[in-house]
Amino acid sequence: MAVESQGRLQAEDLLLADRRDLLSRIASSPAFQKSQRSREFLLYVGTRCLTDSPAAIREQEIGVEVFGRSSNYDTSQDTIVRVQGSQLRKRLQQFFSEEGRDEPWVVEMPKGSYSLSFHPREQAPDSLALGPSSIRRALVLRYLSWGLFALALISSLFLLYQNADLRHRIAGTYGPRPYVNRFWNQLFGNGRPSHLILADVGLLIFQDAMKQMISLSDYQNKRFPQLAEAHIENPETRALILNALNRNSTTLADAGISRRISFLFSTNLIPLDVVLARDATTSMVASANAILLGSRRANPWLSLYEDKLNFQTVFNETPRTASFSNRKPLPGERPEYRCVWSQRGYCRVAYLPSTKEGGNVLLISGTDVTSTDAGGEFITSEYSVRKLRESLHLQDQDPIPYFELLLETEIVNTSISQFRLIAVRRK
Repeated sequence: MAVESQGRLQAEDLLLADRRDLLSRIASSPAFQKSQRSREFLLYVGTRCLTDSPAAIREQEIGVEVFGRSSNYDTSQDTIVRVQGSQLRKRLQQFFSEEGRDEPWVVEMPKGSYSLSFHPREQAPDSLALGPSSIRRALVLRYLSWGLFALALISSLFLLYQNADLRHRIAGTYGPRPYVNRFWNQLFGNGRPSHLILADVGLLIFQDAMKQMISLSDYQNKRFPQLAEAHIENPETRALILNALNRNSTTLADAGISRRISFLFSTNLIPLDVVLARDATTSMVASANAILLGSRRANPWLSLYEDKLNFQTVFNETPRTASFSNRKPLPGERPEYRCVWSQRGYCRVAYLPSTKEGGNVLLISGTDVTSTDAGGEFITSEYSVRKLRESLHLQDQDPIPYFELLLETEIVNTSISQFRLIAVRRK
């Protein structure tokens, strides 16, 4: 009896491990590497299904934990979970019809549910039994996946050993960070209120429909209905765009940067208020300490500081291009740095005094969402901050002066593969 019980437990452990391995293979597949949102959605519900009661997964919980919505957001108005759930179902079908067509198990997320269903490809969906042949096949797949994982790990460690810059970046992000802490204390430990102002995704959708950027004045006064009436001819399209605009949302990149920055503020015991650009006020941006995230199109508050900068935002609707113009190129620099969508981007990071005395402003603004994320990583990494200090020719105890810098990013599958500092200015 004990042997039978032990065998059953081993089979259950094997089943659970196989499901985890399968989820990892799905999340690493091209279909999911192209969509960070679908990947995070899959891994969250997958983990919950394997560790908790699947029935406990609710739409609002996913909205909060995966998409960064507030705990009391209205799911009837904000349908991001339902929209992304539909995309997740399509990507799962794509995986199992293409690179996962030989997988012995299939994963689905039934409509109307956020629980994952695991079932053998050759059996009915509600059957979870494992016969001897299935166990042998699962063991072979597990050992094969372990072998591939070991090979990938060895290759990664070799590349890491060869790439000193990457090695230092990883250590600078996760190790002790005295230079980073000193930097953030210098910028925002001055006793003034500090505000982290996130990009406005709804505004991007609105401007795409209008095919032009709006002014900061129109943004502050929320003249969206009047602008839509003047620039969006189709009344149905106009209604849909205004409805989307009413759902306050930011980018996943900004949410990630927000987490890193909030941790630094907490570590250094500095109070921080996090707000969406649409809820910000002039006093937050001009009189207090402020961190502005996102491009000029996603965060119009940047326009208060654009004319003070050497690297200035340029965005053209037709053809759609994004770049930074270099007002005063130094030897070896280009007059313009234009992004190549999904391949190469640029991020400007600037530390300036606020427009009214007393506060400081940090701008982290990319030509695209991924490049903005690179700027957030740069300014919170010990290695990168030390590299910045070296570029500014600072001694160990010197405070960092007001500055402006430009990063070049390489992008693979909507993720940063690497970035490098290509220009820096003292202000």
